[in-house]
Amino acid sequence: MTGPMLAGLTAVVAAAVAWLLTSQVAAVTPRESGWLRSRAHVPLAAAGGAGAALLADGWAELVGFAAAAVGCSLLSVIDLAVRRLPDRVVGATLLGLVLPLVLEAGISGAWADLGRAGLGALALVAGYFVLAFIAPSGLGLGDVKFAAVIGAFLGWFGWWQVGAGTLLAFLINALVATVVLVSRRGSRRSQIPFGPAMMAGAVAAVLLAG
Repeated sequence: MTGPMLAGLTAVVAAAVAWLLTSQVAAVTPRESGWLRSRAHVPLAAAGGAGAALLADGWAELVGFAAAAVGCSLLSVIDLAVRRLPDRVVGATLLGLVLPLVLEAGISGAWADLGRAGLGALALVAGYFVLAFIAPSGLGLGDVKFAAVIGAFLGWFGWWQVGAGTLLAFLINALVATVVLVSRRGSRRSQIPFGPAMMAGAVAAVLLAG
């Protein structure tokens, strides 16, 4: 199967799975929420699924990246709607990413990549925990736990990606906060969900690394 065909197929499957998991979003999001009613997680999952097909070198990687894309699509919508990253969705996303990567390491011998992914997850969780302890108004424990997903994903690719993805997440969040402030849609005390910025920073870092 050619690259574009695989990307299209993975996008359709990821979108379908995200649609079927709409109940996970509805369980923590008010019915009147525009994020829920728009089903924004479905196109997000489709885009992530297509990206997973372009990034993956093997079928196990493809499964892991696509599963992470679906989980992140749900989490992004939930975070935007209610400023939360539910533990069960974060945990399922982490397992959906890591278990296939363990299988990939067993198939291809990429144990160094797997070890780096584990260390990347631990490093980001520790770093975010310290930041949340220092400035609890800026980061929540949900962000700290979700850092394991981002750290594992970026660590699989390399330490440069871990550093760049982390820095880009804060830059993106700062840019969004500035836009909100300048547009007068919020104040300096407005809570900006950090999860989507973490995801965007991770994707941007991997793309920049080529």
